[in-house]
Amino acid sequence: MTTSQVTVRTLAALTLVVGFAAAARAQPAPVTVEWALKQNPKQPGVNVSTPPATGCRITPVLNPDPKAGGKSMGSLLKGPDDKPVRQFVSYDDKSFNIIVYYLDGVEAYREVYMPDPKEPFQFRWVGPNGTKWGLDRNRDGVIDEWAVISPEEVSQEVAAALAANDPKRLAALVVTRENLAGLGLPAADVNQAVARASGVAKKLADTAAALKLSDKARWLHVEYGIPSVRPADAFNGREDYTAYKNGTVFVEDGGKGVPFQMGELVQIGRAWKLVDGPAPGAAVQQVNASGAEAAPVSDEIRPLVERLNKHDEGGAGLKSPQEIAKFNADRADILELINQALKDESKKETWIKMLLDSHAAAAEGDKAGNKHLVRIDQFKKAYSAPGANAAIASYAAFRLIYAENAVAMANLPPNGQLGPIQDKWRESLEEFVKTYPQSADAPEALWRLAMAHEHSGAKDGEAKARVAFEALVKGHANTAQGLKAAGALKRYDAEGKPLELVGTVLGTTQQFNAAQPGKVVVLYYWASWSQSLPDDAKKLQSLLKDYEGKGLAVVTVSVDHDPKVAAEAAKKVGLPGTHLFAEGGLDGSALAAAYGILAPPHAFVIGKDGKIVNRKAQVQTLEDDLKKLFSDK
Repeated sequence: MTTSQVTVRTLAALTLVVGFAAAARAQPAPVTVEWALKQNPKQPGVNVSTPPATGCRITPVLNPDPKAGGKSMGSLLKGPDDKPVRQFVSYDDKSFNIIVYYLDGVEAYREVYMPDPKEPFQFRWVGPNGTKWGLDRNRDGVIDEWAVISPEEVSQEVAAALAANDPKRLAALVVTRENLAGLGLPAADVNQAVARASGVAKKLADTAAALKLSDKARWLHVEYGIPSVRPADAFNGREDYTAYKNGTVFVEDGGKGVPFQMGELVQIGRAWKLVDGPAPGAAVQQVNASGAEAAPVSDEIRPLVERLNKHDEGGAGLKSPQEIAKFNADRADILELINQALKDESKKETWIKMLLDSHAAAAEGDKAGNKHLVRIDQFKKAYSAPGANAAIASYAAFRLIYAENAVAMANLPPNGQLGPIQDKWRESLEEFVKTYPQSADAPEALWRLAMAHEHSGAKDGEAKARVAFEALVKGHANTAQGLKAAGALKRYDAEGKPLELVGTVLGTTQQFNAAQPGKVVVLYYWASWSQSLPDDAKKLQSLLKDYEGKGLAVVTVSVDHDPKVAAEAAKKVGLPGTHLFAEGGLDGSALAAAYGILAPPHAFVIGKDGKIVNRKAQVQTLEDDLKKLFSDK
């Protein structure tokens, strides 16, 4: 049997707080393929490979220390393609202290379980999953502090905390007195910064109430500008005070771009931490830890920014399309004034993007060719000129085609023809990805293009969608869209291959493998907002009544953001089967990404041999599949 050599030094480097002893030890308990495949990341939203058990094998990991006498210190699970899938290493002879997960053979995530109960558990995202390194000090599975996290990942965590109004998630990001004292800041500065940080939870609650993000809101991008530095020798400190004074985060919610500001971030070692909480609207004047003014808003636009903030405060509670359209039109007018007042072109990008978002949102409540669409097109053309800011040009181009499509759909007359609108949508997306292949919006445009082709109903729809998915995987593999595109390609080729889907049972921590050897399985993706959910639930109930005794099992996957909402919806409609759930919703759930699910409902039929028979089954005609499968046995 092949063995794996993993040095103690390498494994000890996996731990952030303390290393483990490397003394000679006994063999750890044997690991089986089945057990290893059931082990999944404790943290949500982590993409890892979980192949079928057939063809997988376990190899021992030998301790290279000569004093260990060549004894095993753990096990490595390899998939049918001989790529690593899971690695389990023990230092204390009692449990596995380090667990490593892989995605397509590349390390993607680590968990470290310290044997000393005084030390925190550690969770680390690596490779395609990012750079985060979290500490769970009370060992309850929830990150209490980030030891490593980038500014971009901080903004993602803040966006998620806002959407869920989750103060505990935000608390893990907040700077502490010990962090600041470690920089050598004077006590007065530390006290001032800590006082500001103490208001983070209230700012979260206030901003969540103002923005009213839905559970479908998703992070798009963040713009911080240039960080500022206060040299250590200026305050007789040990480390520089490096900070982003503010940043603008954009999330998409209901097809609209929603900005909010981050507040100040300070670098502590390899982690960026919050000094202030989030706030709605544009950035405002702030004070840094030294008491000196930091002005992301210049004097020439400060009155207008204050006017914008006041305007945004009045946006809560708007319901009618007319009210929302007017709100965004008025917001665009203020942002136009800010754009005119700014003399330095290098400071305009964030403001112009906010302006374009407001025009796009206002356009959706108007007719074709409205002034908001015209204005977006003007920005597109102006910034497409040689030497101009190409990022603004691409940003305007994508908002233009998105808004034009929304306007066309909203103004489609009764009995109108949808075909021409869909044709223009696909053509516009194809032109966009051809013109702006490396833009920030290119992954989303390719994803939308693939969706449009797959849902077109055309004979070559899937073939064209495949081209877009392949372009995503090739050019944007580490984006959320790229990961889902890989799943979609897997779905296209799924028939005749084993089902590979392991997830957490809704409302529990129990892991469940959707593949049920010896049973015919209906795998059903759904959401609480699916219009067909009540009828689909009744049909699945009926099928189970008729076929459960013959070996039918139903496994469902919720693509909701909130597990409570999902559980309530399943109970209300009487959805049968075992329900799986993963955080992230349709766009970010690892379960949705596994097969690149575009929209619920989506159903698969899996035979008793565990292989997928139908990758695009229709719930109301499932009985045809089942009759054939059970009659063949």
